[in-house]
Amino acid sequence: MTENRIRHNPFKVLTPEHMGAQEVHALFVQPFTEFIKLCEPGHAMLNGGRGSGKSMIFRYLLPDCQSLVHKTEIAKLDFLAFLVSIKNTGPTPSLAAFTESEDLNANANYVFNEHVLTIYIASKVYNFLSTLQIDSRPDWLDSASHYFQSTFMESLRACGPIEDISTTINESSVPAIFRHITNICDTLYRQISQYARRLSIRVSGRYTGPLCDYHSFLLPAITALRDLPFLPDGPVYLLMDDADYLNSHQTKVLNSWISTRTAHDVSIKVSTQFHYKSLATISGFPIQSPHDFQEVNIADVYTSNRSQYFKRVEQIVTRRLSWWSRISNNTVSTPESFFPSDERQEQKIESIKNRIIAQYPYMGRGYRPADDVTRYARPDYIKSLAGQSKSTSTYRYAGFAQLVHISSGLVRYFLESAAIMYDEQVSQEPGQVLTCISPTIQDRVIRREADNLLGVTFDKFSAELQHSALVKPDNPQPGDQTIVQMERLRKLIHALGGMFYVRLISDLAERRIFSVAISGDLSWEVKSILDLGVRLGFFHLTMIGNKDGTGRTPLYVLTRRLAPYFKLDPSSFAGYLRLTDKALRESIASPEAVVRRAEQRGTSSWDVDQLSLFS
Repeated sequence: MTENRIRHNPFKVLTPEHMGAQEVHALFVQPFTEFIKLCEPGHAMLNGGRGSGKSMIFRYLLPDCQSLVHKTEIAKLDFLAFLVSIKNTGPTPSLAAFTESEDLNANANYVFNEHVLTIYIASKVYNFLSTLQIDSRPDWLDSASHYFQSTFMESLRACGPIEDISTTINESSVPAIFRHITNICDTLYRQISQYARRLSIRVSGRYTGPLCDYHSFLLPAITALRDLPFLPDGPVYLLMDDADYLNSHQTKVLNSWISTRTAHDVSIKVSTQFHYKSLATISGFPIQSPHDFQEVNIADVYTSNRSQYFKRVEQIVTRRLSWWSRISNNTVSTPESFFPSDERQEQKIESIKNRIIAQYPYMGRGYRPADDVTRYARPDYIKSLAGQSKSTSTYRYAGFAQLVHISSGLVRYFLESAAIMYDEQVSQEPGQVLTCISPTIQDRVIRREADNLLGVTFDKFSAELQHSALVKPDNPQPGDQTIVQMERLRKLIHALGGMFYVRLISDLAERRIFSVAISGDLSWEVKSILDLGVRLGFFHLTMIGNKDGTGRTPLYVLTRRLAPYFKLDPSSFAGYLRLTDKALRESIASPEAVVRRAEQRGTSSWDVDQLSLFS
């Protein structure tokens, strides 16, 4: 199935949990040096935006992939990993579907949600084991049967009555035994799901089944898996993907598991999109990094070392093109040749580079001629298009390097755009052997994606947030508030994008601006809007030294996916604007006036480090 999708489009974004081990092994590229933290025993939290590759990383850690990576049988691996997708849909309700019940007191809600979480995880663990190609030789079959009769059933009995569950088993294969256990877990999960439904319509009845928890059931059951001869005897890793979707009680339950010192036996590794609801445990004490868990922020890694991200995308595209050429009998292309730049445009930029080098001895600003070439060649070309001809719309956002920069550190954004480009190129050349994507198609798709981001996609985010807010009874007029916040965010983005463009076509030393450093304190109103932008992927938040050198201040980086919308140079950015809360509030209130004020000040009147338009 995966091969067919790759054959028809090598850039198709695939759901990792539905990919085969061979495909994952062929396409996976190690994302960052801190990746080793996820491979070692210990609790960990992997933070990154949608599309940063968290699910692919977790899929790569599963035993069928690791067996291929290390060229050994599963039993000889160093660890045994299981993927638990919180958003996963299937024959039973997803874990994300459970919400806190108003009909249960606080303690009962924790007990209820821990049982839900425990059974859900157990079902995923045993279901995955049932899919592995495990030999059913007599001694292994006996081991699996003994595990079911003793460890699993004894752990389940310790949690309450199990009158409707048969303790006999007549399966003839090891995978079948694990399917039998999965069915038991799914039955328990459906029972508690039905009870939750009855609670929601005020028809509670009585729940008489077991109430499973981590220490009595899940921990001993999955720890004992290490004693089975066909599985690794190292630590077990529970890979909790998209943990932002846990409700607040489930989040605190999971944090309580992390706070217990069980990582030597069972390591819990959590992925989030920076929306994890809480770091508090059931008792109210927070889990802390690195005391309780290791923290890895994918976006921080990419922001601090963009060249590492560039190399990673290059490797991913190379692997996909190689895989595509192998199964489609096409010629292997390099990423640069498959996504060529606009040759005429690059020739003009090259002539500007030569002029900058020639003028460097008496007009140079940087330490080396190459510094000035990097800083000014492309901005000068864009500036020339913005002159009397007013033809900045003719700038071509094309070429592998520009596409990587525009993807803003998230691989999914590169692949999604590349997949659309591929389909459009195929439609123009039906039946032809595809060797590259034309610069015209690259530019058209990238511009359309940028327009959609502040149009259709933005409105979609607004509608989704409005709906989620409306289900909160303690929030007065939440829908109206959400619409107002989203419109304020849109205005702020327009103001900043406009100012960044004015800066780009100026004569200042630092023109390639995509970031805003905060000067002073932020009001709750402005901070909530910026945080909303971070949550939705319009900004990336990091930290930078403050102007006095006495501490650090937030730095909000606008996504470079909007570079075509604001006619900006996406190739790099070095400077930033330092704005106060007052300046940001004015930007939100009247973005057009703020941009006009910047234009009226001229293209050379801004201080390099401090925007003085709002003093």
